[in-house]
Amino acid sequence: MKMLFIEAKSSLGKAEFDASGLPKRVGIVTTIQHLAEMKKVVDYLWKKEIKAVVAGQVLGCDASAALRHKGDVDAFLYVGTGEFHPIGVALQTGKPVFILHPETMQIRKLDDREIERIRKKKKGMLAKFHSSANIGVLMTTKAGQGTVQGGLKKVQELDKKHPCKRFYYFICDTLNFSELENFPFIECWLNTMCPRVMEDISVLNVEDL
Repeated sequence: MKMLFIEAKSSLGKAEFDASGLPKRVGIVTTIQHLAEMKKVVDYLWKKEIKAVVAGQVLGCDASAALRHKGDVDAFLYVGTGEFHPIGVALQTGKPVFILHPETMQIRKLDDREIERIRKKKKGMLAKFHSSANIGVLMTTKAGQGTVQGGLKKVQELDKKHPCKRFYYFICDTLNFSELENFPFIECWLNTMCPRVMEDISVLNVEDL
């Protein structure tokens, strides 16, 4: 199937907001549609005596742009809507994350309790993996989804690294979560595709091993 990608930029308008709660060094991250407008945010923050730098574009599963600036900033400012992307930044960098809504220009801090909830859940799933004998490995044929956690190489290493466990491999295009209930002998599920697609169910990501 041929695919056509169309660049759709979003205009930020006038960048003015209450920056009093931000620390003195801030890295700005956003999604692709707002990226071209981030200079407005940087200029505004410098006027407020806040050292701001555009870290770059982030995806839900990829906060490498933020990681590159982790040691240079005290916090990150995500320009966009929702919490999916900023949660990814917080989890991967360990830094406080603020969210600036691009339309209302309202700013708020991401709730640390949500980040801690996800971290505790990961620790619990890791403990379950080590105590389980039968592991179901979830794989995908969907383009771009099967390589974000290291791809086939990490999957091939599972048997060598954990010889006392039995691995069962489940390959799909689009995963229907309810289908996992049909395999009650699986004690722990291991996700090899996008690490954020299963954040609300009991599945361990292979990158967390």
